Amino acid sequence: MTVSMLPFNQRTLERYLDEALPELGAVRSVTQFEGGASNLTFKLECERLTLVLRMPPPGTKAASAHDMAREVRVLTALAGSFSKVPEVLHYCESDSVTGYPFYLMTYESGTILRKNLPKELGLSRVQAGELCRAMVDTLVELHSIDVDVAPFSNLGHPDGYIRRQVEGWSQRYMNALTDGARSGERVMRWLVDNQPGEGPHASVIHNDFKFDNLVLNPDDPTEIRAVLDWEMATVGDPLMDLGCALAYWVEAGDEPELKLLRQLPTHLPGMWTREQIVAYYGQQTGLDVSQFGFYYVFGLFRLAVIVQQIWYRYVEGSRKHPPFARFGELAARLMDQAATNIDRLTSAHQHSDQLQKITQPGLLQLQGRVALITGASRGIGEAVARLYAAHGARVILSSRDQPALDSVAASIRDQGGQAEGIACHGGDMEQAKALFATIQERYGRLDILVNNAAANPYFGHILDTPQEALDKTVQVNLAGYFCFAQLAGQMMRDQGGGVIINTASVNGKQPAPGQGIYSITKAAVNSMTAAFAKECAQYNIRVNAVLPGLTETKFASALTDNPMLLKQILPLIPMGRSAVPAEIAPAFLFLASDAAAYITGIELPVDGGYLA
Repeated sequence: MTVSMLPFNQRTLERYLDEALPELGAVRSVTQFEGGASNLTFKLECERLTLVLRMPPPGTKAASAHDMAREVRVLTALAGSFSKVPEVLHYCESDSVTGYPFYLMTYESGTILRKNLPKELGLSRVQAGELCRAMVDTLVELHSIDVDVAPFSNLGHPDGYIRRQVEGWSQRYMNALTDGARSGERVMRWLVDNQPGEGPHASVIHNDFKFDNLVLNPDDPTEIRAVLDWEMATVGDPLMDLGCALAYWVEAGDEPELKLLRQLPTHLPGMWTREQIVAYYGQQTGLDVSQFGFYYVFGLFRLAVIVQQIWYRYVEGSRKHPPFARFGELAARLMDQAATNIDRLTSAHQHSDQLQKITQPGLLQLQGRVALITGASRGIGEAVARLYAAHGARVILSSRDQPALDSVAASIRDQGGQAEGIACHGGDMEQAKALFATIQERYGRLDILVNNAAANPYFGHILDTPQEALDKTVQVNLAGYFCFAQLAGQMMRDQGGGVIINTASVNGKQPAPGQGIYSITKAAVNSMTAAFAKECAQYNIRVNAVLPGLTETKFASALTDNPMLLKQILPLIPMGRSAVPAEIAPAFLFLASDAAAYITGIELPVDGGYLA
């Protein structure tokens, strides 16, 4: 950078340094560091030492920002408690040298990551993961400093920190509005209405913690040598710091709109997801991260405000830096992302409220009824068993895994329900007969059967289906269902009625590629349901089928854990997501209850609209 391109007179600075710090020797060059969007940072190469100069940018400034004296106090305070900070060498409070107060600090050599990796830096998948771990560990170390003692107790006011931040950044945004900017009203109102309570303790927080403020060891990019840019550091809620940090974190799996905002190489193979970072941080600190959604929305909003403030200065002409020419668009996208995440959180909250309502007694009662649920040690079967027990049924859980059954049954009993686990292989007719004999002996009746056990041992082209897979799938999914329905129906006929519910599948209506024999058996279950319904109605036995769509269970993990398959499947589901077992279970509750007293022979899809 030539002298004429500097925002101050280099000769004036040289004369000042000759007098104030003669030990530096002559100034050989002054160059501005690229990438910063707030305070200006310059590299000073002197005869005997290389150092860094920090000063405010020209133009309009927020009242509390760009305070060089405060930044010096922060760095000086941290020097004895946090190893990864530059050393302050000199502070000049006069504006007669560069036009603003400035300070000098040590130059920390190393690699700083920008939007894309330097060509000379090789970062493997493993190294990327270790760098993420080191980054979070560094933040945890900072947040572990005792702020109740001087000098940290004088750096900020932690009480009411979240409220003040929301109010302050909202006001800053209003002050920086330009023509065409997002109003931000909905986001600001949501942040006011959804603030979590004060955390258990305050911490020193950096408030701009991201890759391009970390200096890495060029020989080992997983080692963090220094943390830079402390102008917004204070004492406050540490989760606010993490939320602001992750506002910059765009991962490989994000939607295209968010990827357009990427400014750092957080998308590379091996980089952690935001969810992984939050989970690891919570594990290392012991803090409750269950409400982190608020902090992430705030982080996006605050970043939108920062960008909007820079855009405001660009529009009014005080800072015509070419990279800022698109900051108006960037601020709008960030505000849109904050609103999008509010939509997701609101939807999840409503979803949680709905699940809570339907899992509480009082809506649909099964008081005193005896229910047998097969395949009940996990997934949909377990969810049905828990829901039935919560509504008063005495549940008998069955699968091949006795220890797993015992664990689920004990959990149900701990919650006040009645449950017992009896192991039985769904494809073994003799074991099935023994199970029904035990039920008759212990309970004297069976009011509800949920045929839920299933097998899907083969995934591949239908022409290559192994005989063993064919036999097992038919034995469990069809022959087993028939046998259980027959044995249960005989008991119900003798006692005057009952309910049989078969777990079918949307695959029985629309066969899925690679799941030929499974789809065929589920189609047969639909036909079997209709046949039983017609012939058993005279005995007051209702028979129906539930057709779950894509559901997050171990049984379906080959699909739900495969990102490539999910990208193909989710667009086919109008609701755009998979289900959890607790969303499938209420259909079974409805069909088992008196609310479905006039319903038999139906196939009830619970599939997010897949079959619509």
